Amino acid sequence: MSDKSVQVALRIRPLVPSEISKGCKNVFEVYPSLNQVKIKNTDKAFTYNYVFEPSTTQDYVYETCVKGMIENLFNGYNVTVLAYGQTGSGKTHTMGTTYNGEGEMGVIPRAITEIFNTVRENFVYDVSVTVSFVELYQETLYDLLAEKSRDQCILDIREDPSKGVVIPGLTQVQVDSTQSVFQALIRGSSSRATGATNMNAQSSRSHAIFSVNMTMINKKDGNEKTAKFHLVDLAGSERPKKTGAVGTTFKEGVNINKGLLVLGNVISALADEKQQHGYISYRDSNLTRLLKDSLGGNSITLMIACVSPADYNIDESISTLRYADRARRIQNKPIVNQDPKAAEINLLKKTIQDLKLQIVGQGGPAVSSNELTSLREENVQLHTRIRDLTVQLSSTLHDNTGLLEKLMILQNANENLHKKIQELKQEYDLTLDNINLTFTQNDSDGFKKNLAKLQQIQEQFTVLDYEQKKTEDEIFHHETNIDNIRRSQEGKYQNVDEMSKDQENYTKQQMALNTELQELTKQLAMKEHLARQITTNTQYLVDYEGLKENENKILQLQKEKDELLQQLKNAHSNGPSSKIAEQRRKRVQELENQLQELNRKVQEQARLIKLKEKDVTKINQLNNEIQQMKQTRVKLIRKMREESERFRTWKIKRERDIAKLKQEDRKKQTKIVRMEAMHNKQQNVLRRKVEEAVALNKRLKDALALRKATQDAKNSGKNEKIGCWMRQEFDVHMHLIEAEATLKGLLDDRATLQQQLDKLRDDPENLDESQVQEIESDIEMRSVQIQDLQQKLLDSEEENKKSKFDNIQTMGEAKFAIKILLEQAADIKASEVSAKNKMIETQAALGDFKHKCENLEKVVKIFELKNNQDLAQLQKDYEEKIAVLLRQLRGVEVQDGSEELKQRCAIQSEQIENLERKNQELMEKLHETQQQAEELKEKIDTISQLAKESQIREAVAELNTPVENMRRKKIKIKREFDSTFTMENQENFDVSMEELDDIANDPDWKRTPIGKWVLENKRRTNAGVENMALKRTSDGGCMCVKSNCSKRCGCKKLNRSCTVGCRCSSTNCTNRDKIAETTGSLDEKKRRMVNQNLFANN
Repeated sequence: MSDKSVQVALRIRPLVPSEISKGCKNVFEVYPSLNQVKIKNTDKAFTYNYVFEPSTTQDYVYETCVKGMIENLFNGYNVTVLAYGQTGSGKTHTMGTTYNGEGEMGVIPRAITEIFNTVRENFVYDVSVTVSFVELYQETLYDLLAEKSRDQCILDIREDPSKGVVIPGLTQVQVDSTQSVFQALIRGSSSRATGATNMNAQSSRSHAIFSVNMTMINKKDGNEKTAKFHLVDLAGSERPKKTGAVGTTFKEGVNINKGLLVLGNVISALADEKQQHGYISYRDSNLTRLLKDSLGGNSITLMIACVSPADYNIDESISTLRYADRARRIQNKPIVNQDPKAAEINLLKKTIQDLKLQIVGQGGPAVSSNELTSLREENVQLHTRIRDLTVQLSSTLHDNTGLLEKLMILQNANENLHKKIQELKQEYDLTLDNINLTFTQNDSDGFKKNLAKLQQIQEQFTVLDYEQKKTEDEIFHHETNIDNIRRSQEGKYQNVDEMSKDQENYTKQQMALNTELQELTKQLAMKEHLARQITTNTQYLVDYEGLKENENKILQLQKEKDELLQQLKNAHSNGPSSKIAEQRRKRVQELENQLQELNRKVQEQARLIKLKEKDVTKINQLNNEIQQMKQTRVKLIRKMREESERFRTWKIKRERDIAKLKQEDRKKQTKIVRMEAMHNKQQNVLRRKVEEAVALNKRLKDALALRKATQDAKNSGKNEKIGCWMRQEFDVHMHLIEAEATLKGLLDDRATLQQQLDKLRDDPENLDESQVQEIESDIEMRSVQIQDLQQKLLDSEEENKKSKFDNIQTMGEAKFAIKILLEQAADIKASEVSAKNKMIETQAALGDFKHKCENLEKVVKIFELKNNQDLAQLQKDYEEKIAVLLRQLRGVEVQDGSEELKQRCAIQSEQIENLERKNQELMEKLHETQQQAEELKEKIDTISQLAKESQIREAVAELNTPVENMRRKKIKIKREFDSTFTMENQENFDVSMEELDDIANDPDWKRTPIGKWVLENKRRTNAGVENMALKRTSDGGCMCVKSNCSKRCGCKKLNRSCTVGCRCSSTNCTNRDKIAETTGSLDEKKRRMVNQNLFANN
């Protein structure tokens, strides 16, 4: 198909109730026959392919401009339907993106129905249909059909030279009916980002693209065609002043406007004939990247421009009309999607062109030619060596795989052979016993039957020989296949000149599988050894014969005991017989002891039986794990063989492709030689032209320098004029802003008046016709003013576009006018470069972190493997020790007695070392405890001595100085500290003497005068302390409130001087000692420090 312009359809929606309530008027005049729309009271008119009035139905829109495009899909062309316009202009309604199975259908549901109707009526092609649904939200692409969380549905956009724009990982849902497509559409629409604004209660906050992918295969010749049907619902452009967007909604609107701005720039560039063949900035936004094929690419495109007719939105409506008018001039290049070879040919041509440019622009080497040649030769040698080593490694891995398969075959055959031999051995032993029995009993018939069984056993040995020969044949066949494959691979590898990445990846994969297989084999061997060790231990664990013998003895002894008890009972009833009865009672006692001992042994044997059952369970578990590991090993070996076979097949195919490419390369080389000759001729011609251009440029440069000097002399005073003009332009711009503000105020006033008019009309009983006419005249007057201002603003905008920079005619004036703009641009560029540098650093750091994470994961795997090996080794050592101890317990003799003795000695030595280490630790703890007890005893004695001398504060300070060493004794110290202030320690010092005075039980006790005096003195002291305890402070001082202490002072009664803890005056009290007071103040500080430490430790 030749170049085809983008089709544009304009759809004007009706006025909505919110616009009617504001008194908005329709600003469009529609001429359907001419497909033209005109703005009222202006001369602005636009013509499109299709124009639809506000009363147009959905069905008419589809039948008129969309239905005819469906046929192009089945011809192999890509088709795009694009809805564009201001927010709230009816794009989503027109496209039908939110269709839920009810209500009026838009473009998407009707197109889907049309497609499947055509598929059912088509008998030429087998059609396969898939759908996808993506959302572009804030420049991030989301998959709306993926069954994942939203954070995991983010997609990337890639560009393929042959396929165009592709999206890796996009969910493609296979559909076979209209209903299944509707379900996918409803599911995806429910995940779209929407929000409420002042202009739309359910505004789309993202761009949505619903794609239908069709694959058509001709039933006759098998030719395949593909087509894509993109239905695009763009988010509308919006102004925050009108939408009232704040916060997240405001940011969404900013991103929407950014994407639409880039889209407008792309449309403008594509519509301009001068820029069509230049650079088009598709990559400035993900939106334009997605629509690259639809705008100027491989697609038949229809743009449906949706506008609002309200004069309130006239600016956005005119902008949409201009967008659509420019889009009509875009030329697409649709092609039938059925010839992939053509794309490959174009790619090869582009590659040839790039190679030609590289040859043209290639300079001389930076090093000498000899050094460069040497480096190239060395590089070739190293590559050859790497290739040879890799081939050898691949061959070795292949041989290793064959040996592992051979080992697996032998192991399986050995296991089966061992199992059958054991069965035959058991059957043979049983038959031999039966023969001996029948021979003893002279049973001729039984003897003949057993002889027949022996013959059957002999025949089974013949079967075993046959199976062994079969295994040998299988091994021989396996080795023959391996040798054949090795020879074929060696022959192929010799024809390869360079090592490809596929070869390296194959070798790495085989090495990884081989390493995994080796580790699995090691673990399997350890588990098998562990299972055998546990099985051996269980054989010596329980003595069933001893258990049976003990049970029989218990029965015999119990029987004998019962008989003796019965005899004792009979003898007692018959008469006394003391000597015989005594002997019987002793015998009963002995029997009870023997029974008790035998019962204990039986219980011990029962416990060992339970332990054996646990070991049997563990053995079964190990056997299951061994079987699973063997199955895993078989899978790994099979996978290595499959990968080897797949690589060998690929290698053969690659050899053929290389031969074909070499032939094509020879043809290309011949063509390049001819083109180089032609290029040299052109270069000579261009060189002469360049020399002529240089000479002409020199003459022109001299003339321009002379002209510049003259112009500078003339324009020396024009900078002031440019400054005045810039100020005038600024004033005009400010007036335009004021006019826009006035226009907004008029629109708001008209909306308010319209609301008042609606309220008056809603109350017909109190309707005032004069007031209604007055409000209507006000509304009409403001409508005229609004139209006048809008017209002036439009005219001013066009005039500014035409003559805004006419006054700037020279380069100097332009430099002076845009100086500030250049400075701002430089600042923005510096910020951009800084952000890019930070992004590069962040990406580099991210790469380092990923590399570190990979290394850490490898280390974790190594440690995990080592831990498993250590655990298996510990289990093995434990079972070996258990085996030695069990044999020692049972007294089982082994053949190698010295080795058994060494193992026992090692176990006992280890136990002795553990006991000695624990003993040493206990001795150290005991010694430390004794030292603490001695220190505590010394300090308690010191406290007692100081308490008698009334210096308890200093003793407590010394006791609590090493608070960290006495934390466990702090409660006891605190009690001793508090008790000294009530003088209870004086009573405790005499407790031992008072306890020794036992008047009632001591016959030598006599009252003495000195004893009487001591007791009387003690009684008085205790009574005085009890009385005085109520008159002392918590710090141990007296409670005197006068300046001088009286005779009732507690300190005087104890023959002590007043201290800083007393309530009396420190200057007037005569019972104070200045030196003691100073010492007391220091003691007080120490005591406070001790209390603080105790509080902190608590």
